[in-house]
Amino acid sequence: MVQKKAVGIKDNRQTVRVPIQLLVDYRADGHYLFDFCRDLGTGGVFIETETPQAPGSTLELTFTIPDSKETLKAKGTVLWVQAKIQNRSDLQPGMGIQFAEFTAEQRQILEDFIRRHHGPKLKDEPGQQHSA
Repeated sequence: MVQKKAVGIKDNRQTVRVPIQLLVDYRADGHYLFDFCRDLGTGGVFIETETPQAPGSTLELTFTIPDSKETLKAKGTVLWVQAKIQNRSDLQPGMGIQFAEFTAEQRQILEDFIRRHHGPKLKDEPGQQHSA
């Protein structure tokens, strides 16, 4: 699925995203927030929100994989923001988050989920960091 970021901006995503709606808890600047994600992949997540964090912000994310009931925790960075645009219901406001840290076990759980819902071919995004 190609997530539209903004009019005229190219999508450089290199990993598969699975369309899914699930609750994501996140912490930013000492505040605990929660919103729904629109899609999820091994490289990141799009969180729908009318109050996105600024690009470059670091977030601590927590979410549960639906069919495994596993709760994953990760750090991520806001790469881009989609503001609400009048008369453009196809562009949901929110923020694109790139995962920065996962334990090896949690990364495997996420990769297994994506494979079950999209197929076996997955690849890492350039610059993606892994933590053990």
